[in-house]
Amino acid sequence: MDNRIQSAIALRKQGEYEQSRQALKALVAEPALRAQALLNIAWSYDNEGNEQEAEQWYRAALEAGLTGEDEFEACFGLASTLRCLEKYVQAKTLFEEILARWPQATEVRLFYALCLHNLGEHQQAVSVLLNCIAQHPDARTVPYAGALREYAQRPEG
Repeated sequence: MDNRIQSAIALRKQGEYEQSRQALKALVAEPALRAQALLNIAWSYDNEGNEQEAEQWYRAALEAGLTGEDEFEACFGLASTLRCLEKYVQAKTLFEEILARWPQATEVRLFYALCLHNLGEHQQAVSVLLNCIAQHPDARTVPYAGALREYAQRPEG
C-alpha cells in the first residue's frame, strides 16, 4: 500500500479525520490510488459518525473499480451506512448481494439481522442470529447447536 495512504489512515485512526481526508483527496487524481483513496475517505466520514457524507464516498469508491477485499469492505460499509441512514430496503438488498457474493463473511449476517429487525422482519432476524450462533458456537453453546438450528427454521416456536 502506498505510504501516503498509510499516513492518511494513521491520521484517521488518531481521530484527525479532516487532515486524513485532505491527504486522501489529493490522491484521488492519481488513477492507481483513486479507488483506495475514495474508500478511505468514506471510512473517515463513517468513523466520524457522518454516514450521510460517507454514503457518496462509498459509492464513488465502488464505481472507481475496487476489487477483492477492498470491494467487499466498501460494499459492507455502504450497506451498514444505508442501514444507519434508515434506508433499510436498500441496505437489505445490498446485504443480500454481499451474502451471495461473499458467503464466508459471517460478520455481515449480524448486520443483516439488524436490518431485518429494522424492517419489522423479526422472525427472519431471529432466524439469522440463531443460525449464526449455531454455525459458530462457543464452548458453552456447542451442546445447543442442534436445537438452535431447529429453532432457526421456525423462530416463532
